[in-house]
Amino acid sequence: MNPPPRFSVGQNIEKLYKDIFDEISPIIKKQQKGVLSTVIYIILEPDESQAEKICNSFNIKPNVLLEDDLSISLDIIGFFISNPNNKRQWINDKLIKPGKDILKNARKMGSNWEDNDMKLFQIVVIGCLIVGVVSCAIYLNKKQEEEEKKNNQNIPSDNSPPQPKVPVPVGLCLVVPASAVGNIRKNHTINVSDIETLIENASYFLCASPEDANTIQQRLKLTNEDITDVSEQREIYVRIDIADGPEMIGKKVQYILKRNLPPNGQGTVKELACLEYLSVSGLENFNRV
Repeated sequence: MNPPPRFSVGQNIEKLYKDIFDEISPIIKKQQKGVLSTVIYIILEPDESQAEKICNSFNIKPNVLLEDDLSISLDIIGFFISNPNNKRQWINDKLIKPGKDILKNARKMGSNWEDNDMKLFQIVVIGCLIVGVVSCAIYLNKKQEEEEKKNNQNIPSDNSPPQPKVPVPVGLCLVVPASAVGNIRKNHTINVSDIETLIENASYFLCASPEDANTIQQRLKLTNEDITDVSEQREIYVRIDIADGPEMIGKKVQYILKRNLPPNGQGTVKELACLEYLSVSGLENFNRV
């Protein structure tokens, strides 16, 4: 029996980064802002605190355009290379050079790639360099385990049926431009697709228990203006109550908040009102995009 083929460190890292890109690209393909930030949060999930520390350290923002992420990536490469602890050569040989080689090989295949795909690939590689090979490997292993668990759940079992899940209601609070509100109306039902659109357009957001959402909402300065008569850029506060969404509570990244929406669920628009013009009262409790 022939032994399995052995690959160099560079080849193994190249395969790892390409696997990460294949896994993440469907998520970031249509994203217009904050791609690098999203990549880091995805790979390090559920350790959001570590992702937040990394993004703060490198000044990686969730609201920058794709070209800005590419520019930031070049700066970060320079940061790694200028490491002051006499490890510059090791970092260059083991991390930076494999990363550059991966990008070079990808460009050779570029005739089959759209320009946007190439930009996304470069950003994913930079994100992988930032979080480290170990974190990337852990992420892929976790994805594989989730897939195996999902497949096993489809296999009939003789065990007793699982206990019914107790729903955990949540209050989703968003500040969006009036142009994003569309046909949404207070006290009406809203589907997951429309909730996702609101999250994508939010400048401020948070998700908490209904009780905490009530307390936070009371600190906001809302008006009785007719939202159909205000300018498209006027800030609108939207409160949506969701019957079961425990995984959404406390999330600080729009992508993760959207991903944890109940897939087949709905919400109720509990509040829909204009924020007082230029008022920031109460918004200190929100996550700002």
